[in-house]
Amino acid sequence: MEKEEKLRNLFNESKGILTFQDLQSLGLTHYSIKRLIGDGIIERVKRGKYIHLESEEDEYSLIQQIIPLGIICLASAASIYNYTTYIPNTYHLAIKSNFYPSLPEYPPIKLHYWRKKQYGLGIISILLNESKIRIYDKEKTVCDFLKFRKKLDANVVKEVLKAYLKDEEKDLIKLKKYSKELKIESILINYLEILL
Repeated sequence: MEKEEKLRNLFNESKGILTFQDLQSLGLTHYSIKRLIGDGIIERVKRGKYIHLESEEDEYSLIQQIIPLGIICLASAASIYNYTTYIPNTYHLAIKSNFYPSLPEYPPIKLHYWRKKQYGLGIISILLNESKIRIYDKEKTVCDFLKFRKKLDANVVKEVLKAYLKDEEKDLIKLKKYSKELKIESILINYLEILL
């Protein structure tokens, strides 16, 4: 019981992820680590890296540690900005098109492979639940919804754009600039004409 408490505390101190060496420092062997995995207490998320399934660590922080080059996008970003009532059952991350990380079973992650301009535009860092995460800014999030509108639910796309237009912190100049860079300016204009 004392070892379980130490294990949980160590996971919490290390932002939710421990290495194989960290687990060995608690006196855990290969066999006992496998047993913890089998009992559903910990999970291997990457080679030599483990998470505690009852960790108090924020899942966005875990995701950022598991896939450091991933940028929170689309439904996950819209949810953080309160632009949608749709709650995604997976975490959406944009990733460079030439990078193929291995994904853990938990937390559930959907990768979107984007080329340089689509991937690199509008990245910011924000503090969410005391964890620093990388996410696309509001304008880039709206542009992503418009760019990939045919693969997304049309009602969610409209909901995101309407919520953005009501946001007092919106930057329509930046939105137009991004839409030009992503070659979706005419699509943005069409949507604005319908919604305004």
